[in-house]
Amino acid sequence: MAGARGRSSGRQQRGQRILDAAAELVLRWGYDKTTLDDVARAAGVAKGTIYLHWKNRERLFVALLRRERVELLTEVRRRVTEGSEGPSLRSLLVHMTLVYLRRPLLRAVVTRDLDVIGKLASAEKAVRAGSALRSDFVRYLEMLRESGLVRVDLGLAEQVQVVSAAFLGFFLAPPMVPDEFAVSDEVRAELLAEVVCRSLAAGGEFTSAESERLAVTTVRYLDEALANAEATYRDLLDSEG
Repeated sequence: MAGARGRSSGRQQRGQRILDAAAELVLRWGYDKTTLDDVARAAGVAKGTIYLHWKNRERLFVALLRRERVELLTEVRRRVTEGSEGPSLRSLLVHMTLVYLRRPLLRAVVTRDLDVIGKLASAEKAVRAGSALRSDFVRYLEMLRESGLVRVDLGLAEQVQVVSAAFLGFFLAPPMVPDEFAVSDEVRAELLAEVVCRSLAAGGEFTSAESERLAVTTVRYLDEALANAEATYRDLLDSEG
């Protein structure tokens, strides 16, 4: 039994090492130019060993995207729940954008940077992996609407447009801003949160009960999104095993 556990642990560590190598190479050369031979050399394994984990190159990189999603949500949840402000829409937006900055592969998916993700952008499984975070956030907006914590005179589709435009602009705007008007990433994240919160505000200050309900809803969203991310990542690994 102990031997079986040891072999399983060794397999998992090897799989993570392969994913680490793939992440480094795809950011350096782009998906289209990264081969399994490249990944095998960088990971220090035989090319055939990769096929013990994943059936093909596409599934390897889909697994990488799913792992990235788990790691992003884990860090965002920690920041939001441990931060001095407490869980809220504002703190969620600030930390989500700042954590995205630390995960260039997911950022490339959001901005559809074809130099990085290339043909992976049109792969069905990759598209689903990349859009899962957006779907989770739409559910969060629905939860806020159901609880009366955001305005409802705007439809859900309009609110999704507002959040999406502000979030994408966070990554695309800096090269177009003159140097004398440049601000730090932290300030930009706060500005994004300000724009979105003002756009979605139901009007008036939250009561203490509403603030508590917002905190509970935000943590619930993060818990559900993280559980979904972990499940889809685990399912892919199990299907390849």
